[in-house]
Amino acid sequence: MPYEHLRLGREEPLTDRHRRQDKRPRFKPTDPRGFGATLRDRFLAANERNAQADVGGFDTRRLIKIQLRAGEKMLPPFDGIEGIEIVSQEAQTVVLAFATAEGMANFESRLSTLAQSGDVTRKELLYVIEDFDRWTREDRLGAALRDQGMPAAERFLLDIELWPVDQRESRTRLLNTFREWVRHLGCEITDQLDQPSLVMFRIRCAVAQAEQLLEHRDVRTIDLIPRLGVSVEILITDVNRFPEVPAPPVDAPAVVVLDAGLASGHPLVGAAVGDAQGFLAPQRDSGDREPNGHGTFVAGLALYGDVEASIRAGAFLPSLRLYAGKVFEDDGHDQAEFVERAVEEAVRYFRGTYGCRIFNLSYGDRNKVYDGRHVRGLAYTLDLLTRELDVLFVVPTGNLTAGELPPDAQRAYPAYLFQSYARLLDPGTALSALTVGGMSLKTATRQAQGNNRTIEDHPIAQAGQPAPFTRAGPSIGGAIKPDVVEEAGNWAAPRAAVGMPRHRGMGVVSLNSG
Repeated sequence: MPYEHLRLGREEPLTDRHRRQDKRPRFKPTDPRGFGATLRDRFLAANERNAQADVGGFDTRRLIKIQLRAGEKMLPPFDGIEGIEIVSQEAQTVVLAFATAEGMANFESRLSTLAQSGDVTRKELLYVIEDFDRWTREDRLGAALRDQGMPAAERFLLDIELWPVDQRESRTRLLNTFREWVRHLGCEITDQLDQPSLVMFRIRCAVAQAEQLLEHRDVRTIDLIPRLGVSVEILITDVNRFPEVPAPPVDAPAVVVLDAGLASGHPLVGAAVGDAQGFLAPQRDSGDREPNGHGTFVAGLALYGDVEASIRAGAFLPSLRLYAGKVFEDDGHDQAEFVERAVEEAVRYFRGTYGCRIFNLSYGDRNKVYDGRHVRGLAYTLDLLTRELDVLFVVPTGNLTAGELPPDAQRAYPAYLFQSYARLLDPGTALSALTVGGMSLKTATRQAQGNNRTIEDHPIAQAGQPAPFTRAGPSIGGAIKPDVVEEAGNWAAPRAAVGMPRHRGMGVVSLNSG
């Protein structure tokens, strides 16, 4: 199964009456013999392309790509054919399967029988097929790598996702064989993930080596490593003007902020901090050091909600117990370790040690814009942990940068929010996470507030409308995302109608680690 972590149990109906039948008309060729002959020829041609192209592989099976007919959304039971093992369904109409020599012969035999007699056992399995092909270099390119191309550096980091293999013995052979092949190629493995339906390597390589990886049979996708798109606007207020912050009640509920660190000694959060730990490799992690203050910014919002209201009230009264786990760096350098690994270790630690069940992860991988295919990396990990540990993750949809907006964003808003480049960032696609989108409330920039008698700036969004930089779903299977929205700030077009959008004075207020 493509997503073992989301498998649901079957519920028995409460009554036999009014059972709903699938009344969609199934495709039946008017000329079954001709259909069988055409499909057989396509199968043989794809098999020939497959034999000449792919390299590597932990066993001798072929990887075949089965293109379903348009409108077929259910995964047909191709693995009922001896020698065929389904490994993934990509998007809604592409099925990937490993096939032994026996499986390939069975497929060819069924198609030949259909071509000769016009009938064959379980012919409905063949009628849903449009074509056969191989998993190509272009299929293996992740969205960011496809858009941006190979990095210019002599050696660089890439994330390699392999096809998931269920059997433990086969999984072990897959990992060992791929490791040996990659090292023989001259690449450096900096990290590895081995989860039930997610197998990934982070590899340092050169362009020539990456090109060979793109032809490896066991490689599902290759993409650039995560790139954070975090932008914060913090109102400067002297914390010494507020009275000492009391500790939260003993029975206060807990929230865990998984981020780039926390200034746990901050006078407005220190009294509420139950524990702050780092979960990155020791040579990179320096406790609660955070280069850009993003973790403290997020912690302020998680702890107080409306920080601006607390500033106006002149007091900060925490009602939650705050925990913090450092799971990624925000220092502008490539991170050699998987954030998925650090997140899993942090969640297991805080769940097991303190019983924490609410985890805020304000993280968006700008190199993983959802492309309608399988749920990847971090989103998969969150779904897996949610099901196993009975926890809830709160994650963002991700933000567009100013440079990603169309030239005339004010006129193009909100239509551009429906474009493919404005879709969710990983892990906002996680089906079991609470994904939060952005809403605008403020409409006056700092420039406009200082010149209230002139038309200084033009807000792109009005109060109560989607933030002009927020992303949106759907996620896999058309799942509606975001689940909820919260104030996220606004942008305004400058009066001269040229230059980058402005946001100062229209953002969300929170705490600074400085």
